[in-house]
Amino acid sequence: MDWLKEFAKDDFGRVVITVCGTLLVTAFGVFIGGAKDIFTDWWKRRRLVKYQAMLLATTLDHFITQCVDVIDEEKYEDEHGVVHGTVPNPSIKWPEEIDWPSIPSELMYRCLLLPGRVKAASETAAFVADHVSGPPDYSEYFEELEQRFSEVGLHAAHILDRLKEAYDVQSQDRYEDNPIDIFQRTIAKIKASKEKQRIEQAAMMARMEEDRKKRAATVIAVVAPTSPGSFDRSS
Repeated sequence: MDWLKEFAKDDFGRVVITVCGTLLVTAFGVFIGGAKDIFTDWWKRRRLVKYQAMLLATTLDHFITQCVDVIDEEKYEDEHGVVHGTVPNPSIKWPEEIDWPSIPSELMYRCLLLPGRVKAASETAAFVADHVSGPPDYSEYFEELEQRFSEVGLHAAHILDRLKEAYDVQSQDRYEDNPIDIFQRTIAKIKASKEKQRIEQAAMMARMEEDRKKRAATVIAVVAPTSPGSFDRSS
């Protein structure tokens, strides 16, 4: 430190030391101010992303409830014995406040796919109702509806779980079972039912084909002409 004392004895040294001190203080102030701004921006962005995650979570939670309602739907028969449902098809509409660029790309893509999946599920079930299923119970239609919205609901439930893990958001606990388990059981049950129906239909078609061949063989045997030389020439 002796050199500094010697350097500060003349006016030039004192000026240099004063200027350096001023620059250091100014730089420190700028650093503190910049750090404060960076921290403030980071905190605001964190709160914004958390808010976006909460908007997504509440929307998904409501949609998942609608999908579970389709599975638990109470049906009724009209005066003609035709079965009707009691709940509307699930639908999803994202809040306008969602700032999609603030959502991670992969998560954003999975969310944006949902409305299209919902539309496809409704259209597929409607096609079955119009061209496959029929009164009075429309069993194929309701079965298709449950399977399709279990698959879409399962997709939504996985996204919701991702939000819970990544952003620590909460959802309402309204079920005795985890919705994921409900959807997976429903999908497995309906797929097993459809496979059983397919096997039974294949067996019925095989029996019908066998009966057709037997009838065709019987007809051929009855109408077949007598072979030459076999008729009686004794007359």
